[in-house]
Amino acid sequence: MPVDTRRRGFILGTAGHIDHGKSALVLALTGTHPDRLPEEKRRGMTIELGFAHLRLEGDAGDPIEIGIVDVPGHERFVRTMVAGATGIDLALLVVACDDGVMPQTREHVEVLNSLGVHIGLVVLTKSDLVDDERIRAVGDDVCTLTQGTILADWPILACSSRTGAGLAELRGALRHAVAPMQQREPGGCYRMAIDRVFAVQGRGTVVTGSVLSGRAEVGMTLELLPTRATCRVREIQAYGSDQKAVEKGHRAALNLTGIDRDQIERGMELATPGYLRPSRYLDARVRAAAHLAKPVESHRHVRLLMGTTEEMATLVVMGDKHISPGGDALVQLRTARPLVAQFGQRFILRDETAQITLGGGRVIRPVSRRARPMLAEALQSLKRSESADPGERYVEWVRQAGFGAQDEMNAINDTGLDSEQVAMSRTRMIATGELVQVEPTRWVHRDAISAIEARTTAFLLRHHVSNPREPGLSRDRLIGWIEQRSAPGCGRLVLSRLEHAGRVAANGPFIADRSFKPALSGEDAAAMEAVFGEIARAGFDPPALAALKAATGLSRQRVKMLEDFAKADPRLTSVGPGHYISTQVMQQFKETVANLGRNGRFKLAQVRDALQLNRRVVQLLLEHLDRVRFTRRVGDERELVEPPQ
Repeated sequence: MPVDTRRRGFILGTAGHIDHGKSALVLALTGTHPDRLPEEKRRGMTIELGFAHLRLEGDAGDPIEIGIVDVPGHERFVRTMVAGATGIDLALLVVACDDGVMPQTREHVEVLNSLGVHIGLVVLTKSDLVDDERIRAVGDDVCTLTQGTILADWPILACSSRTGAGLAELRGALRHAVAPMQQREPGGCYRMAIDRVFAVQGRGTVVTGSVLSGRAEVGMTLELLPTRATCRVREIQAYGSDQKAVEKGHRAALNLTGIDRDQIERGMELATPGYLRPSRYLDARVRAAAHLAKPVESHRHVRLLMGTTEEMATLVVMGDKHISPGGDALVQLRTARPLVAQFGQRFILRDETAQITLGGGRVIRPVSRRARPMLAEALQSLKRSESADPGERYVEWVRQAGFGAQDEMNAINDTGLDSEQVAMSRTRMIATGELVQVEPTRWVHRDAISAIEARTTAFLLRHHVSNPREPGLSRDRLIGWIEQRSAPGCGRLVLSRLEHAGRVAANGPFIADRSFKPALSGEDAAAMEAVFGEIARAGFDPPALAALKAATGLSRQRVKMLEDFAKADPRLTSVGPGHYISTQVMQQFKETVANLGRNGRFKLAQVRDALQLNRRVVQLLLEHLDRVRFTRRVGDERELVEPPQ
C-alpha cells in the first residue's frame, strides 16, 4: 500500500551503558524485543543493532510512526552505537537507577553531543528497584554529566519496564518531543545509510537503514556507494508493511535487483545516481573531547565513525600541530578508502585501538583534495567553505571546482544549499562577473581564469629563457597546453584575454610575452634581412623560402629557424607551406580584389587580367584570401566576405 501522507515518521535511537535496560524498555514500549541474534538472547546483551516500531497518536488524531533503533551499550560496540545514531531525530539516554552514571553513559553522552542530537529524553530505568531519594540522586548526577552539552535541557523521567510504572508518561513525553518537529520534506535526492544486508530466499538481496534524505519508489534505480554499482528497487517495506515509496525520516527495508548480496556491506550507502561522490579526502571541523589527558596531535591515525561506516584515517590539523582537549580546529581527514559524506554531516573520532573517543566533528567539504596544512590560503579557503552565509559557501565551492563540472546535485550535497539557493547564488555571481563563461554550458570562477592566465605567462617566460632565439610558442601548441590544465574550449578564451590585456603578443602563428624580443645573432639577423630582400624583390610571385640564395648551404635546423622568423615577421605573409610574400605586396593584391568585389562576384581571370599575372600565382594568392576569410568561393566565382557598405 502507498505511504500514508498523514503519517509522520521519525527515528528514535537509544543510548546508555550495558545492562541498563534499553532493550527491555523498547520491549515494554512496543511489544517487540529488539535483540534478534541467538547470542544476544543467550548473553542478555545487545551486540548488533535492534529495531522496533512504535505508533503514537498525534493531537489531531493523526498517527506518528517512530522507528526505534536499539544500540549496544558495551564499549566494544561504540561503532555500532554510532551506526544506530545515524539519521535519528531524537534519542533516549537510558540510565539505570541502581547503577547510576557509568563509563558508557559518559561516552554515549559525548557521542550524542558530537553527533548533534538536539532532541531527546533521559530515562531512568529500573525505578522499582530503588527509593525516591536514589532516583533524585541519579537524576542530579545526569544533570551534572550533561551540563554544557546539547543534552542539558532534556527532560528526565523515571520508569520501570518490569512494572510499567512511568511508561504512559514516557509515551506522552515522546509525543510532546516530536510535536514541534517539522514534518520532513520528501524532496531532494535520495540517500540511505545501510546498517544491515542479508538475502531472503526467493527474493534476493535486502538492505535496511535510515532514510537520510529524499524519496525512493518501487522501480527506481539507485547507486551503491562508494562502488558506484547500480541496482533497482523491487520492493519496499516500512512500518512492518509493504510500501510503494519511502521518505526521509523512515526506517526502511529495500529489496534490490541487479546486485548480489556479496557486493554490499554495512557502511555503504544507496543514493540517487550522481548525487554522492566518493573521496579519500574530506575537510571538517573537529572538537576534541574535554576529558582527554593530552592534545590530539596532527597526522595521527584515528578511526572515523560516520554514518554506518568505520574507516581508518589520518587526522591532519590545519594551521596547527594539535587540538587541545575541549578545543576545536579545522582538519583534513585522509582515509584509506573512498567514503561519501554530506556538508554538515556529523561523525565521531576514536583512537587507533578503538578504546578512547577522541571527539567528534562536522563535515565542511565532503569532496576535497590533499591540502597543505600550514598554507594560510588553504585555511582561509576552508573557513569560507564553513561560512554561515550560504552564498559565500557556494562561491567558494565554485572557486574550488576550478574548471571541473558544477553539477547542481553535487552543489546541494557539498554546500548544504537547496536548489533555489544554488540558482540565486549562481545568478548573482554571473551578474557580478565572478563567473566567466568559457563554453555555452561551462562557467568557471574568475579566480580560476586568473590562475591559468598566470600559469600561461609563466610558462611562456620559461620557454623564452630556454629558447631565446625562437619567436615564441606556436598558438596551437599553447592552446593545447592551456586546455590540458583547464578544460576544452578554455585555451582560445585565455589567449584572447591575455592578448586583449596586452600581456602577450601574437607574432604571426606564434605567441610571446609582451616583453620578449628574440636574441638573434648578427649572422642570423643578416640572413633574415637577406631572406626578406629576396622575397620583396620577387613581388607577386612568392618563392619557396628553402630555395632562396640566403638559405643555400644552411643546415636544415637553421633553415627552419629562418622560416619560424619569417612566419613571425610582420613584413612577410605566409601564403602556403614554405612560401612567403611581402606584406606590402599582399596588401596591393587585396586592394585590387576589394575593388573588383565592390561590384559583386568576380572570377579568377578578372584578377589575373587586372594585375597581369599568371593563373598559378593568382590562384595561390586567392586561396590564401579564402583561408583568412577575406573572400569566399562560390562555384567558379568569389565574393568579399564583408562587402563594402
